[in-house]
Amino acid sequence: MPHWKQEKLQTLLGERRPEKMFDQAILLAQDLGMVYLGLVLHLHIPARRPQTILYNNFPEGWNEHFKADRDFILQDPAISRSRISAIPVLWEDELYEEVPQFRETACSHGLRHGWTQSLYDRYNHESQLSVARAERRISDHELLSKSAQLLWLHNVLHELICEFHRRALDPSRDLTERELEVTKWTADGKTAADIACILSLSPSTVNFHIRSVITKLGVTNKTAAVAVAAARGLIWK
Repeated sequence: MPHWKQEKLQTLLGERRPEKMFDQAILLAQDLGMVYLGLVLHLHIPARRPQTILYNNFPEGWNEHFKADRDFILQDPAISRSRISAIPVLWEDELYEEVPQFRETACSHGLRHGWTQSLYDRYNHESQLSVARAERRISDHELLSKSAQLLWLHNVLHELICEFHRRALDPSRDLTERELEVTKWTADGKTAADIACILSLSPSTVNFHIRSVITKLGVTNKTAAVAVAAARGLIWK
């Protein structure tokens, strides 16, 4: 079984930019005899539409299909089957019996042999990691011998890259303790004057915090801010 060099692992873990992090992950996958690496993130943030984010080094011609049709990825039975099972899904011909054109197109771009696996986290985000190459079928022995390393890699990419995008898409998680306090009291029906008395603040300071919450949550008024904060589990009513 191939072993990764310590310096490559340290480089990956030391990166904070998702694109550079993924570039390092590609090198690790290639050390295992793969050519292509793909990561599909599905972020589920309350009060926002689900977000699908892709990272891969697949051929540009293949990626053009996704750019032309955002539902293209849903046609892939490897993705759909892996979303209901924690077991890696091998890209066998039988898997694509109902979508032979999809299989033919993928193979024409060198995405013939590989597998896909899924992960879920405590925030209900999910991701699929895929590895592939054009030549040499994936044997059961190869799958078993390399799956542990790729599961580790998947966990690292999922945790770090999901966190990066979660912060970008959900700034509500960065509300300060004081902003949360003000929002909670607002949810209880208290006015700015009431909250000022409760927290020993001036009304202008309370209103400053309310405006900050409105801005961070991307809404237009404090009623909407309370609704979004409640939907995201930040406060209680």
